[in-house]
Amino acid sequence: MNLFITCKSGYEKILSREIALYDFITKNSGNGWISIKSVPKSQISGPEDLCFGQIIFKNPIEITAPSSNAFASKLIDLFMDSIQKKILSSSWPFFFSSVNNEKLISRAKTIKTYWNNKLNKKASRVSKLLKNGIPYISKFGEGFFVYLTDFNHGFAALNALSLGQKRMKMCQDAPSRSYLKIEEAYNIIGLEPRKNEKVIDLGAAPGGWTYSALKRGAYVIAVDNGPLNEPIKSHPLVKHIKEDALKFIPPKGLITDWLFCDIIENPDIILNIITKWLKRSWCRNFIVNLKVGRTDPIAILKKIKTPKTGLSSYCSLLKIRQLYHDREEITLAGTSILKRKKNYIYP
Repeated sequence: MNLFITCKSGYEKILSREIALYDFITKNSGNGWISIKSVPKSQISGPEDLCFGQIIFKNPIEITAPSSNAFASKLIDLFMDSIQKKILSSSWPFFFSSVNNEKLISRAKTIKTYWNNKLNKKASRVSKLLKNGIPYISKFGEGFFVYLTDFNHGFAALNALSLGQKRMKMCQDAPSRSYLKIEEAYNIIGLEPRKNEKVIDLGAAPGGWTYSALKRGAYVIAVDNGPLNEPIKSHPLVKHIKEDALKFIPPKGLITDWLFCDIIENPDIILNIITKWLKRSWCRNFIVNLKVGRTDPIAILKKIKTPKTGLSSYCSLLKIRQLYHDREEITLAGTSILKRKKNYIYP
């Protein structure tokens, strides 16, 4: 089995080091992607939950063509062969994308249009079943997936897996663009704060993450020496505690539904704080951002996943991703293993 994995531009070497943790070897790489040498099916576990990967193609097929129309012709032949023995009666995922290059993105859209036109002529009933995108599920899904790595070169696959990263829409009332990160993190974990739930936001200012919880009807304790911006500052469901978020301790014996933390600090310091919160059952769910620009992110991943002592040992669910909206950072989202059941009471 071969794999083709996309990532953010500039993170190819880091992704190669991450997949090496699963004993996979990088065969080739380019701007925003790597390919992995053949591996046994028994070894496939691991890449479905990569931090720095974004999209994974299983058994990719290299496609080379001199023009958009020629590219589309090769792709339509491949697609028609792939569905020859299938009975399609429900939606069928398809996906056309490319590395982050404006002209290449435009070329991918052109090829997609040509491909769609050819499909309408060959199999109009099938074309009506197509659904754009790769479903975010826990296993490889069937469909037709294409990724351009250059103007005349790309990869196609009949099975693909999305790791959940997604470009989010900015809300004009949100006080900062960090709002986009936490909205994306909800998509990764499959959970979000609900009405009347309690949230503690460490390093809240100017209030992007707090705003995200408030719009869902949650109560928030925003911990930060810095000021909150409107409309957060005067919101009736917010209590602003002006103190060092790194030293904040919740009321004794109580549990909050959510812990948020997005602080510019050494990731080891943040990890130690979050580990303490989980060990002491201070929160049910959490979303935490780690700034890894000045540290080795693979060493951080190893520390998080270390059996018995790592952060993962205190979680019933843990997702670690470099989000679409992350820069030199990674985001942790999960659910803790609670040892106590008492609810947090909003003061």
